[in-house]
Amino acid sequence: MSIVYDILIIGGGPSALAAAFYAQNKQLRTLMIYADLGGKAGWAHNRTVNGTINVLPGHDLVERLISQLSNHQSSVAHINDRVVGLRKTNGMFVVDTQQYGERYARSVVVASGAAPNRLPLPGIQHLFGVGLGYSITTFAHQTQGQRVAVYGVTPRTIRGVAEIVLGTNHIYWISPDEELPEVPLVDAIRRMPNVTIIPQATIRDVVGINSVKQIVLERGSSLQHIPVDRLFVDIGIQPNTGFLNNGNVDVLDEDGFVIVDEYNSSPCHGIFAAGDVSNSVLGEQVLIAIGDGVRAAVSAYEYLLVHKLTLEEVSNAAGKTA
Repeated sequence: MSIVYDILIIGGGPSALAAAFYAQNKQLRTLMIYADLGGKAGWAHNRTVNGTINVLPGHDLVERLISQLSNHQSSVAHINDRVVGLRKTNGMFVVDTQQYGERYARSVVVASGAAPNRLPLPGIQHLFGVGLGYSITTFAHQTQGQRVAVYGVTPRTIRGVAEIVLGTNHIYWISPDEELPEVPLVDAIRRMPNVTIIPQATIRDVVGINSVKQIVLERGSSLQHIPVDRLFVDIGIQPNTGFLNNGNVDVLDEDGFVIVDEYNSSPCHGIFAAGDVSNSVLGEQVLIAIGDGVRAAVSAYEYLLVHKLTLEEVSNAAGKTA
């Protein structure tokens, strides 16, 4: 008979780890399936010119969660694999993995994250992590006293600019559109003396060898060279939810993010989401992600209490679908 887990968590970043830690404390039978453990907080690409690794705020918390969940006394099972499908059958969830086949669960927490759209310029990949970044809030702590260029006008961009506006030397906020959105936060940023807004401009080059030194903008028929210490690009993110198209659950919005309410519950009862993959994330910070993961796990726990399916009942259903 296949094991039926109380909670199956898809992802290995801060949200997933926090959800697993909560589930472990509730003594729930829990499985984590992830391609990368640690998420953004585990990245080692963010280096300085001399090669020193700059860990992210909250990295130590993520390391502690990984340690707690990885020791021999942990009740949380792990699979290093990719999820390729998710469906609901006979009141429970069947999760298809790339290498290890099907896994069964009474509830699912989706915390699979999202990937940024990259700046489509050749020859700039070597600057990623040494001045070129795709998440303002993740690296906001490194912008003190710097000249920073920000390219993009998404809601995520606006929150990111607000995060760094009080500490930077100067911000060049570049918009490929004619105007920025008319919202109170943008109006407040616009009035800051260290902010220059450049509308209707496109980045044509990023100059630098071991760090970003300059960006080249195209505005109309002219080029503008701006010396900067750092460039953040935010031209959208793509949620890692392709596996949700391979099943019978309908939980995605038109952009591919998991729709959640204030309790991190999706439209499909028993599926919850946390972190960048959901349509309500406030920002890419480890502490926010951890809180989001705990909230999703709390909701999953309450769902399990309300839906008083016994493991035997669900196991019988698993047998019918095997």
